[in-house]
Amino acid sequence: MENMQNHIAIPDTTSSTIKLVQIALAVLGIWLLLQAWVHTQQQGKALLQQQSSQLMRETLSALSHTAAYLIENDQLDGLEQLTQHIAASPYLHDVVVYDANGVRMSWSEGSAPARLLYGPSHSEQLQAMVQSITKDQQLLGYIKLSLRLDASVTPVAIRWQQLMQQLLAMLVLAGVIGFLLRRGFARLSRQSLRLRKIKP
Repeated sequence: MENMQNHIAIPDTTSSTIKLVQIALAVLGIWLLLQAWVHTQQQGKALLQQQSSQLMRETLSALSHTAAYLIENDQLDGLEQLTQHIAASPYLHDVVVYDANGVRMSWSEGSAPARLLYGPSHSEQLQAMVQSITKDQQLLGYIKLSLRLDASVTPVAIRWQQLMQQLLAMLVLAGVIGFLLRRGFARLSRQSLRLRKIKP
């Protein structure tokens, strides 16, 4: 009877508590990694939007000089070609060139009244950017761009998303490898303890 009592397994509460703490820390670590990944992705998108907006403003200023030359020399065909060339950028939805009175001189496909383009019912979020066209301080017209605010449509953003997906896959793989290594070390530790107990 006494021998049977000596072999009764006694629950190791300390070991169970340690395992629960380890599981909780692992779950917390995974959650923190995912939060950091989401935050980094959002920051990247915001940075891409900021950079594309700044780039478009600088480009718009340079294009206004070209448009001024074309308008001053009455080269409407060249102005049309310039408009279509600018609108081919994946960052833009449409381009419109107005004269000094606000009448459209040249426009790209997809252009529409402002209430339709920038209203809540439009399928894309757009930002209007307007630059005056001047020559020797004389107003010749305006050039307006509709910048896409959805950075995911740009080639740079697509590459960024691919990199973030690869990073997430690497984090998951690192977690799986860590789990497998921990199990392997635990088995080796148990086998080592058994061998010690077997030895006389």
